[in-house]
Amino acid sequence: MATTFTGHEFYSRKILKVLPAQLNLLGAFSTDVSGELLGPSKSVEVPLVEMDAAGTFNRTSNNFARPAMTPKTATVTFGDPIIAGFGVTADQASKIDKRWWEGKAELNATAVAASASTAVTSLITKTNFAKAVTGVGTAANFAKSGVAKIAAAVENSTNKLRVKFSTLCLSGEYFYNLLAGLDANVYGGTEAIRNGVIPGLFGFGKVMLMHGLDIPGFVCEPSAIAFAARGFRPADETPYRAIREIKDPESGLMLTLVEYGDGPTGGLSESVTTRIGAAVGDAGALVRLVSGNTDE
Repeated sequence: MATTFTGHEFYSRKILKVLPAQLNLLGAFSTDVSGELLGPSKSVEVPLVEMDAAGTFNRTSNNFARPAMTPKTATVTFGDPIIAGFGVTADQASKIDKRWWEGKAELNATAVAASASTAVTSLITKTNFAKAVTGVGTAANFAKSGVAKIAAAVENSTNKLRVKFSTLCLSGEYFYNLLAGLDANVYGGTEAIRNGVIPGLFGFGKVMLMHGLDIPGFVCEPSAIAFAARGFRPADETPYRAIREIKDPESGLMLTLVEYGDGPTGGLSESVTTRIGAAVGDAGALVRLVSGNTDE
C-alpha cells in the first residue's frame, strides 16, 4: 500500500517559520524584493530610502500639493541564483522523522540568509565607504558604553548620520559581548536573544547582529545600501515532484522550494533557491567601525 511522503511539508513549514528572524538584517537597508522571475546579469533600480526636508506650511503655494518625486536609486545586478539542498535515499525518506526535516529546514534557511548577509558585508570596504570611527576597542572589552561613544561619533559634524534613523550593525563577537552586559530592562525584551536585534539602545533605531563582518561593525542609514531579490524556479516543472514558493512575511523575500524525485534510484532531493544582490547606495550614509586608533 502506497504511503504519503510528508517530509517536504515539515521542511516547508519550518522554513516559513524561521525565515523572519534569519532575514531581519534586511530591515537596515533600502530593499526591492519581489517574486518576479529574472535571469542572470539582469539589473533592477532600487529606490533609496531618504528623509525629506521639513519646513513651514506655505499658505500661498499649499505645501500639501507636491511635485512627483524622482527618488535616488542604486543599480543591483543579479548573478546566479543561491541554492541550498540535500538528497535522501528511498529508505531514508521513509524512516527519518519530523525533527530531522525541520532541523534541515532551519539550517538551509540560515544558509540562504547568510548569502544575503554576505552580499551586504562584501560591500563594507574603505573604498566604498570612506567614513570611519576609530578606537572602538576589542570585542572582549566592548560594552554599552562603547555604543554611546559610537552614537556620539556618528552624529558629529564629520559623519553627519542621524542616530535615530540609523542601525548599528555589529559582528558576532562584538554583539554577543554587548548583549552579555545587558538585561531585559535595557534592551526591552527578548528580541536580542531570540532574533539578534536590540531596539532603541542609546537612541539607535536598532542594534543588530551582522554575521560575516571582518571589522567590528558599521552604522548606516537605509540609503547606504540597496538590496534586491527576485524569484527563481525551473522553466519546465514536469520532472519535479513539487515546486512551491514561500514568502517571508517580514522582508518579502521569496524562496522557491523544489522537490525532485529520481525514478530510477527512488531517491529524493530537496532544494531551496532564490536570487539576491546588493549594491552601494549613498556612500556618505554609512560609517565603518575600526577597532584600533587608525583606519584599517
